[in-house]
Order: sequence, then structure tokens, then C-alpha cells
Amino acid sequence: VSTGWPQLDRLLYGGFSRGELNIFAGGSGSGKSLVMMNIALNWLQQGLSGVYITLELSEELTSLRTDAMLTQMSTKDIRKDIDTTTMKVMLVGKKSGQYRVKALPAQSNINDIRSYIKEVQIQTEIKVDFLMIDYLDLLMPVSAKVSPNDLFVKDKYVSEEIRNLAMETQCITVTASQLNRSAVEEIEFDHSHISGGLSKIMTADN
Repeated sequence: VSTGWPQLDRLLYGGFSRGELNIFAGGSGSGKSLVMMNIALNWLQQGLSGVYITLELSEELTSLRTDAMLTQMSTKDIRKDIDTTTMKVMLVGKKSGQYRVKALPAQSNINDIRSYIKEVQIQTEIKVDFLMIDYLDLLMPVSAKVSPNDLFVKDKYVSEEIRNLAMETQCITVTASQLNRSAVEEIEFDHSHISGGLSKIMTADN
């Protein structure tokens, strides 16, 4: 499935595939959430429907940023002129897929996400095509009791559980991960700079 960005599609041999785990890694404030929101909007405009799970930002802020991208208005203008925003969002919505933004508390697990997807599908009867999880590091595993301080093991289980959910639901699944402290001074990054390290990389498809 095309990401909507030709340069990224070329690197991915056409785009992301259903049932795979795709991870964007970056430092704090580097724009991981904005990248995921933009890709979600590209997919909505392709007619796909999806769910954006936020474990970090509030539902209101995530939705506000999404509306700003959708309407090409600043976040200040959206709040000043709700009527214009509503009209623009509704016009775009007529040609787009369905979209739900859900905030879950940090330390939630994959079963919480699975339950929410089922709830959306039952209540709205929409088929969820894509799942964005913002972001992997804030989830806890279900399959094993692990100390939150043991990042390698925790992230190994969480990555595998997200990938299993992607395969089970056949959703296009995208999440994000922080870089560790050693990346702060770096200009170029490799797997050693990803928080939790190889455990995520070995599980992720991209």
C-alpha cells in the first residue's frame, strides 16, 4: 500500500504491506507523530479506514494536529473559527475513509488495542485497514511479566505482539520508537541508537 510519498515508496518497493510491523525511529521532538499522522491522512484520502492509538499525546491535541493538516489551517485558526473547520473537515470526510483517534494510558498492552479495534468495528461496522500506535516504547507486554527497566526484553515481547496483531487483523501497522541517549550527539544513526536495540529491529519488517 502506497504511503502517499513517492520517495518513501521507492525505498519500500511500493509501500507498506498488510500484516507487517513498520517502525519510525527518532529522537524526542523529531516529528515521529507528525510523520505517522501525515501517512494516516494519505491513507484516508486513498479511501482506507483506520485507528490512531496515542499513548503519549491527548486525543484532543492529536485530533487538533490532524485537523490542521487536513484543512491546511493553523491550530490557532481552527480554534478561532470552528464553523469553517467543521465544514472543511466534513467536505474532506465525504471522499475519505473512516478515522478514529483513541488515547490510551502509557503502560497499556496489545490486548487494550485489540479490544478497541473490535469495539470500533462492532460500533461503526467499518473495516480497519490501518493501525498507528504512537508509540511502541510506552506499551507493556502481555505474554510475559517483565520489568519496565529491562528495555531489551520488554521491547522484544511488545514488538512481537504488535506484529502478531498486524498479522491477525491484516492491518497496515505503523509505530514509532525513541532513540537512546547515545544518539544525542550523532548526525547519522544506526541500530545501536534505537532504544531497546536489536530486539525491535529483528522483529520489524521495515
